[in-house]
Amino acid sequence: MFKVSTSGLQQELERLTDIERHHLPVASILAMNQTAYDLRARLVQEMESVFDRPTRYTLTSLEVFPASVLRPVARVWMKDQSFKAQPATRWVSPSVYGGPRLQKRMERQLREKGILPEGRYVVPGAGAKLDAHGNISRGQVTKAMSGIRGFTEVGYDANATTSRRSTRKANGRRYFVMQRGGEPIGIAERIGRGRDAVSIILAFVSAPSYSKALKFFEVADDFVAERLPIRFAEALAKELRYGKR
Repeated sequence: MFKVSTSGLQQELERLTDIERHHLPVASILAMNQTAYDLRARLVQEMESVFDRPTRYTLTSLEVFPASVLRPVARVWMKDQSFKAQPATRWVSPSVYGGPRLQKRMERQLREKGILPEGRYVVPGAGAKLDAHGNISRGQVTKAMSGIRGFTEVGYDANATTSRRSTRKANGRRYFVMQRGGEPIGIAERIGRGRDAVSIILAFVSAPSYSKALKFFEVADDFVAERLPIRFAEALAKELRYGKR
């Protein structure tokens, strides 16, 4: 009788155990992180195809949160904070989940001033100057908000006053809150003489509602299912060749 045992496989079993203990965890983290960066690039392509003339700020709004030994999960999500600007979650999230648009800073200020009624939002009016991305120019917004004294930040001096410098700019006379039937309908600009020589710069409308235009999770699920095995095979091969115990 001839018996077969694992004694002849001992060296190979030790090698596999070494791979499992020391190389698989590293390869897994490398694969997850590389896949996360690949996914961010894929989602940027999706935003370019879904959104109408997206700004660079929108296209760079996704952030990768890499995996680590202590937290073996890589994540891709929108930046939730920004310096002197609205964070990406404020305007991209409604396109992912659907539903009403979140309140902008300008709308919050106008509401605090009692200019914008509750339940109303601000969109570009017929007289708005739009940039290449379809957004109203920041300079025009500043002039309009200054003219009606719509800014609320403490220490912010952009509101029109009776000073000589402010009077020279004439924003206080040029811009005003237009009403219809006693209800504010927008911020208008006087573009000439006469009652009809006006144009609405910022219109007050009912809450805009967004459909789920950006299929964030659907695209991510399909992409990761395809890409992660490839990145893992690459990472393991690299780790086995160059990795240290």
